[in-house]
Amino acid sequence: MWYTKIEESRFLNSLYNEVPNLENVRIEGIYIKEEGRKVTLHFDMPFYAENPPKKWANLGYNSIALQIDFFDIHSLEMKTTSDTYRGNIEINNDEEGLLEVNVTGEITAKIKADAGFIQSINGYINEAI
Repeated sequence: MWYTKIEESRFLNSLYNEVPNLENVRIEGIYIKEEGRKVTLHFDMPFYAENPPKKWANLGYNSIALQIDFFDIHSLEMKTTSDTYRGNIEINNDEEGLLEVNVTGEITAKIKADAGFIQSINGYINEAI
């Protein structure tokens, strides 16, 4: 599973009975930082958690946004065909042990990095649902 390839996934794992594949997710953005040494991928999970924190339930949240930072970037390619970003995200290790991130859909991106960390997991109310 994709989340086992990145660090700091314990909280994410606790939210779901089974963490879903990242298919047809809303991609908030892909950000290049620190002169290209870091790339941030910000997206919504495909569906809301079965085991949300009580605070999230009390606030009426219906969506979860993740921010994953990838460090020590070896390569980055991006192309978009739309002004909205939805797509599939796959995270695996290549034959050299590098993280290989592939985004396909209305935006395509390929990222190769040494490491990936979940920087934030936030619940929120998505009015579009």
